Amino acid sequence: MRRFVSALLLFFLFPSFAYASDSYDRLVPLAKKYVGVPYQFGGSSEKGFDCSGFTRHVMSGVGVTLARTTAEQYKQGSAVKKEDLRVGDLVFFETYKKGPSHAGIYIGGNEFIHASSSKGIAVSSLDDSYYKKRYIGARRVLAYEQAAGQFEDIGNDFWANKEIEALGKEEIVLGYAKSYFKPDEMMTRADAAGLIAAHFDFNMNDRKKTFQDVPSDHWAVGAINALVKERIVDKQMTSFQPDEPITREQLAIWFAEAWKLKRGADVPFADVKETDAAYDAIEKLVASGIANGYEDGTFRPKDAVTRAQFAVFLYRAIHMK
Repeated sequence: MRRFVSALLLFFLFPSFAYASDSYDRLVPLAKKYVGVPYQFGGSSEKGFDCSGFTRHVMSGVGVTLARTTAEQYKQGSAVKKEDLRVGDLVFFETYKKGPSHAGIYIGGNEFIHASSSKGIAVSSLDDSYYKKRYIGARRVLAYEQAAGQFEDIGNDFWANKEIEALGKEEIVLGYAKSYFKPDEMMTRADAAGLIAAHFDFNMNDRKKTFQDVPSDHWAVGAINALVKERIVDKQMTSFQPDEPITREQLAIWFAEAWKLKRGADVPFADVKETDAAYDAIEKLVASGIANGYEDGTFRPKDAVTRAQFAVFLYRAIHMK
């Protein structure tokens, strides 16, 4: 009986890395969809959060189990130096009492997201004078096995290594637990929306149900609504199909709108007609150098996009001259 109780204590006190199946790329959109939710002592839902309730709720969305209180969370994972912070690290502060009494989630750019007692869920800077003098440390609870940009399943000879490594070093992509990228998995429409919205730092706190298959509690609802607001995604659709793979023609339409791509020469592909809804977008995507066709003269607009392919397209779009 004692062994059983001890095992239970260990399960609740330490994050569950082995069973995390969701992409860490979802972390920032998931956290930012709650910006503006009010602070509530003891709160752990979108009706209101306290600081540890918020960190616990967000981390559960990427498969990590945290303890309930700030003090207990400060004992989890491993210690991280401030100069070595990575997206997803928990940051802690000594505020109204001695020891860790406030926590947030580092989201890059020297910023963290947290449940502020005065502003509710908000993004703050670690350089803010209030938090800078109260900062006491950080803990890594995500299962990073490699340095940023390095993934267990992406070797130096992998065809998209350069682009994936660059995006990883910039922490635009984080991959999965144990530093896997899963390059051959299909890129879902929700995951694509999350990465685009996060890159452009769109406001992602609109949680209304715009599409029948994206409820207000969906992790990407804020990112998807942001793309609708920016006219990247057509709000006239009745469904979004968040878990379906994004196709090459859908990616062309989204990227053309997101990056305001310019037109080029006529599309020379045998399987793309001028009457196709994605014709202009594909033309712009090719003209910008983001995507090309295949050796057989086709574009294959209906083909699903893998995570590796999406990373290459995203890298090219971000680094366009």
